[in-house]
Amino acid sequence: MPQFTIDIPDDLMPVLNRRAQAWNRSIERFLSDYIVMCLENEEAVPAVPADAGREALEDILEERDKGPFIKIDDREAFVERIMTRALARIERSAAHE
Repeated sequence: MPQFTIDIPDDLMPVLNRRAQAWNRSIERFLSDYIVMCLENEEAVPAVPADAGREALEDILEERDKGPFIKIDDREAFVERIMTRALARIERSAAHE
């Protein structure tokens, strides 16, 4: 059976001890059983906390996906304009470092 090592913060140990005692298990056995239970019951797995920056970016992208969209008549000129703006931004960033 595979084994792994985890670092648990000291302030979490009292909670972990209480949970293990409630399950009548050692801490190691409790963690193993808990992980198995969570993996077998997907709805029991706690949601991953979303980071605020990521949520904001997803909201922005969702809004942009709704439009309005522009019509590009001259693709080469459009790409050139975007590249010019991107390079100018890179140069400004490099100048500030």
